[in-house]
Amino acid sequence: MSTRSPMNKRTQEQLREGRSGMARKSAASAKPARAAAASVRVVPASSKARRKQSERGESLAGLSREEKRARKQEIRAHEDRVYAAANILMSENPNYARQRMVWYAFMIVGLVFIMIAFALLALVGERANGMLQLAQYGAVGISYVAIIGGFIFDFVKIRPIRNAARTKAEGLSESRLNDVLERGAKAKEAKRARRASKAAAAGKDKDAAGKNAAAKNAERS
Repeated sequence: MSTRSPMNKRTQEQLREGRSGMARKSAASAKPARAAAASVRVVPASSKARRKQSERGESLAGLSREEKRARKQEIRAHEDRVYAAANILMSENPNYARQRMVWYAFMIVGLVFIMIAFALLALVGERANGMLQLAQYGAVGISYVAIIGGFIFDFVKIRPIRNAARTKAEGLSESRLNDVLERGAKAKEAKRARRASKAAAAGKDKDAAGKNAAAKNAERS
């Protein structure tokens, strides 16, 4: 905001009439806010706001209790679909898989050193000398550092990827959302088929090894 000069004509009129306020708004503040384009979909941040936005387009006042319950179940089902699509988008991100492996490493290190600390405490107990006590404290300290570091790593590295996938899934149309879900289902089915083929191959190898062992035993006898 800018202030008019005291010698300005309008300022002098305001002073004579006893009106307060000699500041005037700038042109930028007077400019109306531009609405989002028609192709842009504005998605609220919280799930509660998204639910209200979904219900805003229709009036639930004239509906019965069963119809309201059915409508809310439909909204929850859509949110479940969005959640599943976000998980599929995250699984397709190679950076997410790498960061997740690092997080697992943090957690495994923390759990291993906690087990080491409990093992030392159970085996030695109060009879531990200075070196063993130092080892116990060191194991506990390393476990705490690893676990807390894992939570910090998740907050800094993994959570932005998760939020980006969630935002992208919420902005998808129904057709693209169905495409993502179908793609995820096909990937899951292909993974299941690969596991089944590996299990079948392992079973055949085991049967072949058993037959060879039986044949060798028969030759020896």
